[in-house]
Amino acid sequence: MQMLTDELTVFYRTLPGNYAEAVAGTPYAKMYASIDALMTADEAAQPDMPAVLLKARLHERIAELFEPVLFRHSPFYFEMGIKPAMNWGTPWSPMPGSWLFVKRYPRFWAGQPVAEAELKLRQQVRLDNHPGPADFDHHYFPFSRVLAVGLEGLLHEAEGELSACRDAGERAFIEAAIISLKAVMRIADKFAARARVLLTTETDPDARRCLERVAVTAGEVPRRPARTFYEGLAALWFLREVCGSIEALGASVIGHPDRMLIGLYRNDLAAGRLTRAEAEDLVARWLLPTDCKFDLAHNAWPETSTTLMLGGCDGDGRPVFNEITEMMIGQHRRLKLINPKLNCRYGQNSPPAYLQLIADNVLAGHNVFALLNDDALIPANVKVGKSVEDCRHYGAGGCQETIVEGVEHSAGAYYYFNLPRILNCVLNPDAALQPLNALYQDRSDDLAALPDFEAFYGRVAAWLRFFIRHGVEARRQCGVRWPEINPAPFFSAALADCLKQHRDYTAGGGRYNPSGISLCGLGTLVDSLAAIKALCFDERRLSLPELAQILKDNWAGHEALRARAIAVPKFGHGEAAVDALAARLTRDLAEFPRGMTNERGGPVQLSFFVYYEYVWTAGLTLATPDGRRNGDLFSQGVSPGRLRPTDAITPAVNSLRQIDFSDYPGNAVLDLQLPLGRLTRDALTALIRTAGGAGVPTLQFNCVSVEQLREAQAHPERHPDLTVRISGLSARFTALGKEVQDEIIGRNLFV
Repeated sequence: MQMLTDELTVFYRTLPGNYAEAVAGTPYAKMYASIDALMTADEAAQPDMPAVLLKARLHERIAELFEPVLFRHSPFYFEMGIKPAMNWGTPWSPMPGSWLFVKRYPRFWAGQPVAEAELKLRQQVRLDNHPGPADFDHHYFPFSRVLAVGLEGLLHEAEGELSACRDAGERAFIEAAIISLKAVMRIADKFAARARVLLTTETDPDARRCLERVAVTAGEVPRRPARTFYEGLAALWFLREVCGSIEALGASVIGHPDRMLIGLYRNDLAAGRLTRAEAEDLVARWLLPTDCKFDLAHNAWPETSTTLMLGGCDGDGRPVFNEITEMMIGQHRRLKLINPKLNCRYGQNSPPAYLQLIADNVLAGHNVFALLNDDALIPANVKVGKSVEDCRHYGAGGCQETIVEGVEHSAGAYYYFNLPRILNCVLNPDAALQPLNALYQDRSDDLAALPDFEAFYGRVAAWLRFFIRHGVEARRQCGVRWPEINPAPFFSAALADCLKQHRDYTAGGGRYNPSGISLCGLGTLVDSLAAIKALCFDERRLSLPELAQILKDNWAGHEALRARAIAVPKFGHGEAAVDALAARLTRDLAEFPRGMTNERGGPVQLSFFVYYEYVWTAGLTLATPDGRRNGDLFSQGVSPGRLRPTDAITPAVNSLRQIDFSDYPGNAVLDLQLPLGRLTRDALTALIRTAGGAGVPTLQFNCVSVEQLREAQAHPERHPDLTVRISGLSARFTALGKEVQDEIIGRNLFV
């Protein structure tokens, strides 16, 4: 295994690690220049060529020119060598697959000067984060469909649709899908041919076995359905990496192997083609590449966006926990990996042994898990009109945002909305916010005219509704140009029902086409509303205008009042009145975007998946009535805030029990930092089941010793493998910057 690790590491150091490193003169840059010249000539020769056909032509060019990379001690074939090492397909880098996107990105803003200005201003003042009009990231390739019918099956379906096309646009999409599918099969053939060449000089027995497998298999799978466990594993890596490489979209998920491949594995065992030990070896080699790509030992923000789904249920609702689950988790920990991120689905009918396995790993400090609750997330997605059979195949994108595999792209993590910033708009706008008020024709209010808390709450709710709906509409107006900027005929050919509808997924060809809004700072907003109610209306300590001035001054000279604001009952502490306020607010928030559509004609779905926005967006958010000062952190996901820490898990879970998360199909995450060495397996599995039964959509644990973290900060050489969960990603603690380290050390510790 060490030989493969070394091969991977050496190779990925030769690739540009990121966008800035793709410098002129490197083989990587030369290939990009060749593609650019050829595609520019193609476009000039046929200026009216539909974008989707131009993208398919790009796929042909890539298939012709790329040189496959094989690793001597890996039986898997996936590395095309045409995107930076630290990239899973996002299109911003100068890589061949992003040629069309980079060239045409300005078209998003064509004819939309007001919407463009609005999105950029909202980003600037951190009302939103991520100003782009569409989600080019967080995709879940439709593995199940390709594993079942193969690329030839998709090609046959596409060819059968040609005669049913009703216009030139539909025909262009189907023709593009056919071209792209053939290009991908040619890419696979080149891997097989490369393996045959390498075999002529290879003498190492292990390397020969790996190359022989590639030589035989790459030309067959995924051209045809996978027939063995090895072929299934090979298809997952190939499809994920090729999609990201040629489509220039963030292909995040690497599959749900314990659901997708268990039949193949058991057939292999029964036929004597495979032993458990051989399967363990395959799994270990399959898991290795991501951490090597992203240089985990030195990467200060190792966002790999590579998620591995495990557990949950199958399409019939039966629990998934089997030998593959055990192997994936076991080898992941044995190799001390951080990636792929282990996104483990579970429910009340999950086997005890499954939750115990997860608990054992968490309590050992293997902080790489997100636990997604089927009993909350499947009904939430069904509630918005998706079939239960489809929803049982949901996964999570680059972190925990939900996507129903094979039938949708949910755009679940590209629009982050800053809830507490609304209070700045209402109470203490600074100079940075004045252009926002001007853009929206000055929505400043007479605070003295608000007679009671109900009136104030109504005003805040009106502002929230206004800003959320305007953000959705501005993105829709600009995003409708997506199909002419970066269509994805290969991804779309695999996604139901694009071939049937003769439409690329960027134009709404998928079965479901939602977009998401990630709402940040829920606890901070609830706590702030509770503080206003207590200080300004119940206790009448000061008026709203007086509070507004104090907040503008960042609480300066008012420490006693700030202490009282912090002492007001807080969300996540099991306080009935505050929990009721949170339930009311979340009901109202769920209504605000209802009836709106995105650029693909789909609905808007909400989440409290917040990544690291509770730090990033908070940095430009002014003081809030809960006692928070300028720039201080927000509450994290649906977790309690940090102004008045609680170490009790039960009240936090009971507070969340009051919220109807069925209105939040995009997910909601409860982050809990646990003390290393203090909890038992039984206690943690009971907590997981209790939180699941309370309707908490996703749990995320960071099991640490604060003393060990502080020692590692002072003496990093003593703790090279210390792993922590940050938000939607994990990292080597010693590789992180001091500010991130301090944030993790300073989290509430639940016992």
